[in-house]
Amino acid sequence: MNIQTARRTKPLMPGFGVEIFDVDIATADQRTLADVVSTFHRHGAIVLRGQTLDQPAQLAFTRLFGEPEDNARKEYCDPAYPQIYVISNKTVNGKPIGDPAAGLGWHTDNSYSKLPALCTMLHALDVPPEGSDTLLSDLCAVWDALPAERQRALDGLVLHHSYVALAEKKKQPLTDELRANYPDVFHPLVRRHPTDGRKALWVSTGTVRGVVGMPNPEGVDLINELVAFATQEQFIYRHKWQVGDVLIWDNRCTLHRGTPFDTVNHIRHVHRTWVRGDAPV
Repeated sequence: MNIQTARRTKPLMPGFGVEIFDVDIATADQRTLADVVSTFHRHGAIVLRGQTLDQPAQLAFTRLFGEPEDNARKEYCDPAYPQIYVISNKTVNGKPIGDPAAGLGWHTDNSYSKLPALCTMLHALDVPPEGSDTLLSDLCAVWDALPAERQRALDGLVLHHSYVALAEKKKQPLTDELRANYPDVFHPLVRRHPTDGRKALWVSTGTVRGVVGMPNPEGVDLINELVAFATQEQFIYRHKWQVGDVLIWDNRCTLHRGTPFDTVNHIRHVHRTWVRGDAPV
């Protein structure tokens, strides 16, 4: 395996993301893996198919992108590897082994933290025959598609993000520890990517209470309007899962969601890791 092999790629869609071929993450040398990481930072998302990664191997690969981030919902973490979050509708001895309904609304991961996740890595162990797609919106393309006057009106606005708001909407338990660990935070609506300075319309749902300095429902209406604009078909890559897929997306410049599937007759089982990011600017 060499660095040239790692560069055989195919765009996921025009101007966004790449599929990387001929790389076995578990056996690749450090030059090849470094090229994979570099490719990720330039393209917003990468896909590597046919991977076999146990938990230590996924964590080792995650560390090449940065420090693995912890998860708020400990009940769905792998007991032996708590930085791996299990997304699954599978049950063992009548007990769910993972989160059966993760990521069904448009959002950016860990946006309720002071340092939101730089990237998200999913490794598919079981996939349904249909449904359970992952949709990614290219928020840099979204920003570029806005008229200049609209860009000037939005640049400088700040969003109020809240883990408490998310938990309340999802009717999830809220402990004193969670409230203390995840206080409300404030992030810019327009975010600049540190790699090349490109701007992204960094909007989200679920965690967002409103726009700083703008009363609701006006602020919430603006957020909903921008999410609707950002999730038009021309901005979306739809990932159709295969067993062994590794999909990594850049939370600094994307919006994502999962799609439903037949949870009665089919199984989804995915291991997710996050990489700790920087304060959005």
